[in-house]
Amino acid sequence: MKEKLIVQNNHDQKEFDILFTFESDHTHKQYVAYTDYSKDNDGNINCFSSILEEGKLLSIETEKEKAMIDRMLQTITASTKLKYHMTDSEDECI
Repeated sequence: MKEKLIVQNNHDQKEFDILFTFESDHTHKQYVAYTDYSKDNDGNINCFSSILEEGKLLSIETEKEKAMIDRMLQTITASTKLKYHMTDSEDECI
């Protein structure tokens, strides 16, 4: 069973599946990547990421952090494809 993340925005509540979390040795921050499986105009699954601090989601602060999370997502995607023998044409998070 996947871990869920509930995001409350004003009066709306949305549920996401957590893809992964990790703490950076460089920034000493904890990050979370999550998705609601919605798709963009090209058919890619939308993935989101935030800083997780004391149970609150904060915006990613720098381009360096965004790049670090993107590399982590690409690594996990590549290893998942190898494990499950998926092709590049199958859905990917963007």
